[in-house]
Amino acid sequence: MEGRFAYNLYLQDWDNGMKDKMNMKVIGIGGMGINFVNFMIASGVRKVEYITIDTDSKNSERSQAEKKIFLDTGVKECSREQAERVALQCENQFRELLKGTDILFLTAGVGGAAGSGITPVILEIAKKLRIFTISIIARPFYLEGFENLKIANTGIKKIEKLADSMIVVMNEKLYNYVGKNSLETAYKKANFIIKEGIESIVNILTEIGFMNIDFLDVKTVLQDSKDTIIRVGEAKGDNAVDKTIEQIKKNNLFEGKLEDAKRVLINFIAAEDVSLEYIRQITERISDIIEDKNVNLIWGVIFNQNYRDVGKIKTVVISSV
Repeated sequence: MEGRFAYNLYLQDWDNGMKDKMNMKVIGIGGMGINFVNFMIASGVRKVEYITIDTDSKNSERSQAEKKIFLDTGVKECSREQAERVALQCENQFRELLKGTDILFLTAGVGGAAGSGITPVILEIAKKLRIFTISIIARPFYLEGFENLKIANTGIKKIEKLADSMIVVMNEKLYNYVGKNSLETAYKKANFIIKEGIESIVNILTEIGFMNIDFLDVKTVLQDSKDTIIRVGEAKGDNAVDKTIEQIKKNNLFEGKLEDAKRVLINFIAAEDVSLEYIRQITERISDIIEDKNVNLIWGVIFNQNYRDVGKIKTVVISSV
């Protein structure tokens, strides 16, 4: 059966000057991808174009993205192979959709048909167009069963061959964040950490700061990494350094380990009066965590006056092996 490609386009008033800056897109695929895109939009992350893709029309309808793409497989519940096939049939449309993109972020859960079937197709097209791709994928819980884990492993093997950088979220590690809280709270925590990583990259490339980091620096850290991780810490006061490092050590939802990093990007978000001594202490403490003392460490500061009012400094660490 011929695949059907349909999307609803909602025009948005972009920030002034957006057209003169880098073209960055966030594509959420399947249920997990749509949830994450909706979280990003609700969090107010701008300067990127949001797109969602799914084979489930009801899922697609709840997307808040500017472009919502529903791929009609002709069945209510499709297999990974069916999702992949209908995506391949729409290759020309996807190519037009991606033209002119500099950085493409893809988010998907790979335990389902849409995430594991469609994501590799989009990555293949992006690769042909020489678009730099960062894939954020979630491994299913063990309790989701052998079949879902098998689908996930198949999807991951394809994705890691195509993505320039891959971030693997271990759903199993969400148990560490549940405690007395709900599973929804744990998912929000995971979404928050991933959002911070993407937002940092976006801001690094679009905002003015101190020790500016450019696209080449981002590529240097992330290129050819299959174990990219994100860590976030935020604190204020006398013990801000210790508190920040404690959070950075604790926020571990990913497959890779900070200790194994070979390349590290540190982005500080602070007011313009941020202390250089504070930055020195944080960078040294992070260097101490990493086993390789020849690690390639790049850092920069994005100025945000909102942080002057609260007196906090946020540290986002993106590392790869």
